This record gives sequence, C-alpha cells and structure tokens, in this order.
Amino acid sequence: MHEIQKEWARWKYFVMARSQNEYLALRQLFSGNQWSEEKTKQFYQHLDTVKKLPFDVKARRNAYEHVWGYFKKAASSEERQHFFILLDQMTETDDQALPYLKELAEKYQTTYLLDSHFFD
Repeated sequence: MHEIQKEWARWKYFVMARSQNEYLALRQLFSGNQWSEEKTKQFYQHLDTVKKLPFDVKARRNAYEHVWGYFKKAASSEERQHFFILLDQMTETDDQALPYLKELAEKYQTTYLLDSHFFD
C-alpha cells in the first residue's frame, strides 16, 4: 500500500482543486489499514472522474488556500498580498493564482508540491 499512498499524496491537491466531494471520497478510501486491488481500481476510477470535471472556482480557491500554507511563513507580505489579490480575481476563465503558486513553489523549493500533479 505504501506506493499507492505516495501516489495519492501526489494527486491530493489536484483532486481538492477540482472537487471537494471526490477529495473526501478518496480520503475515505485511504482511511483504515485494509488495502486491496479493488481499492486501487477505485482510486484510479476516481482520478479519471476528477480529470474530466469542469473548473470550479470554489474548489480551486479552497485548494489554493491549503497550498498557500506551504509558503505563509517564508513568503513576504508583498507575496501574500499579491497571492490573495490573484485569488480574489480568479474566475472560471482566468486563473493567475495557480501559476503564481508554482512560481512560489520553485522560489521556495517546495519539493512536495513540485513533485505532485497539482500544477499539471
């Protein structure tokens, strides 16, 4: 199960940014110690579903605020202010917050995020 947990960690914020319901369903799937091939199959089915979902501003905002937690101690007040302005301006067709989070992840070498599927 260790490898599949690592895979879930790589997908966690990607999923959160698209659907709170799918995120909660996957979190539930990974709770407990019993793992099976069936659960692995369900995991990848959930991912396939999530990848097809339309843009959801509320879900993205929630995920972006979670991801911001990786930078809040290191980031300058200007970076913080800029991030929250971009977050407030985000629409279904204009998302400047995600590239800015990627820029911060690179600047602060946040390997966990850079190795994840969040920026895909």
